[in-house]
Amino acid sequence: MDKSKLPALLYEPLLHFLVLGAALFIVFGLLNDADTASDKRIVITQVDLDGLAARWLKSRDRPPSAEEQEQQLEYFIRQQVLAREAVALGLDKDDAVVRNRLAKKMQYLFNDLSFIPEPSDGELNAYLNQHAVNFTEPAGISFQQIFFDSKLRNHIAIKDAAHLINQLRATQGVIDTINFGDRSLLPSEFKGGRESQVAGIFGSVFAKKVFLLSVNSWQGPVESEYGAHLVYILARTDARLPPLNKIRERVTREWQRTKQHAANEAFYQSLYQAYEIVVDATVATE
Repeated sequence: MDKSKLPALLYEPLLHFLVLGAALFIVFGLLNDADTASDKRIVITQVDLDGLAARWLKSRDRPPSAEEQEQQLEYFIRQQVLAREAVALGLDKDDAVVRNRLAKKMQYLFNDLSFIPEPSDGELNAYLNQHAVNFTEPAGISFQQIFFDSKLRNHIAIKDAAHLINQLRATQGVIDTINFGDRSLLPSEFKGGRESQVAGIFGSVFAKKVFLLSVNSWQGPVESEYGAHLVYILARTDARLPPLNKIRERVTREWQRTKQHAANEAFYQSLYQAYEIVVDATVATE
């Protein structure tokens, strides 16, 4: 093997998983042998006591008293005794709840033991470009609108709106639109919203159309499910992908999550290969 490739190989996740998997099998084997020999022996460690005290402090926001510590310890021992007897009776077999908790514990164990290195700028930039859709800031818009209620105007709202827009375009300077159009619960001015937010108020049809309008002029009529609108776009920002230095923390978090998922899957596959999956003859097939 080319010795120059050894450093790179040492950082390969799959190598980590195979080594970790082998180590876990050895450790679990030793623990199982020890448990078989001392399944009636319950050892209380300082770690156990510290854990009990920490859980009490977290839930009660104060340390336990001496009496409460004793009660905690009695409950802990009771759990140990009953849990071991339940396992001895086979009560843990084919129990979906127990199986799920054990699977989660195994997952947590691997998460604690797995090593995900800090990403380089090159890795983060590559991840950002590959997953640009997840980090792109959507377009935003601010506008004023004059509303014409199609129900109040007997379905001639569009005609009335078209007539008014000619007046608005011919007027110089600032226009006070408060006395134009019909009153409604729709806002006359909308600032800095995304398409989804505009759609939540005015409807999706209106939202799609309004983002296509040009800035700084009265336009329309634009129809919505409520009627017709004359719209003045005050400002609009296009969708954009921020640079890495603006969203580094978020990209790093997502990069690590992706790497952790890949690591977990590779570790699971290393364990899965040791099992033989047999479909029982009683399983119905079509």
